[in-house]
Amino acid sequence: MKLKFVYKILPAIVIFTDRVPAGSVGCANAMIVRIRPKYEGDEGLLQHELTHVKQAYRLLILFHSLLYLLDDSYRLHAEVEAYRKQLEYSPDKVTDTARFAGFISEKYDLDISREMAAVLLRVKDD
Repeated sequence: MKLKFVYKILPAIVIFTDRVPAGSVGCANAMIVRIRPKYEGDEGLLQHELTHVKQAYRLLILFHSLLYLLDDSYRLHAEVEAYRKQLEYSPDKVTDTARFAGFISEKYDLDISREMAAVLLRVKDD
């Protein structure tokens, strides 16, 4: 277990366990992050999950949880933000962009093609 901080002051508890949803290697629920022990050294994955913790804090936890569950456009926005953060740590951005686009289009019950997900991963919201 590790204690991390987002926004430099808000706590996030990181637990390395195989008790994550099937087909996932990590998940974040509010300020609790669970990552499979095999991926303990994967900084990109950790940052992806910590991005979800930031999202939860930004929307006072409850609102983030409700929006994530009920609003496909919010869930898409949340995952694109988290995968973009994960890509910052990737040694092979081209391959990982394609891989993450596949995750977004297949794992989150979103009506989006792999190609469109890849475009969203490449476009910055500046």
